[in-house]
Amino acid sequence: MGALDTVETTPGLAADFPRTYEVRAAASVYAGTAGALSSLPVRTFGQIIVRPSAPDPARRNAAGIVLTEVDTLGCLRIRPLGAYRPGTALVLENLTDTASLSGAFVRGYMYEPATPLCGEPRVFHLLTRN
Repeated sequence: MGALDTVETTPGLAADFPRTYEVRAAASVYAGTAGALSSLPVRTFGQIIVRPSAPDPARRNAAGIVLTEVDTLGCLRIRPLGAYRPGTALVLENLTDTASLSGAFVRGYMYEPATPLCGEPRVFHLLTRN
């Protein structure tokens, strides 16, 4: 899980109307969190969206283990575990309880808000953490 951003267009998945499928593990998989194994299994790893037209570039679902960092402006950002190149950290759009977020397995989506947040045109919206 080195990155949060993966989009793929696959031929042969035709649909008369949009459908969403969750990608799940066949058995319980435990993600390491903060140096230890989580007590809760990670079973859902993402979604496959099938639609009659081209993919929707406005919103991308994402999941993975993240680290948190605060930039010079005081904005909280999340970085996919193992991604160290510049530009890989995303501004966290919904600041909820973030104390235990670093090292957690998160699910959410990336999108472009109406106005940039912390100077960034693309942000991450947290849905769940495990």
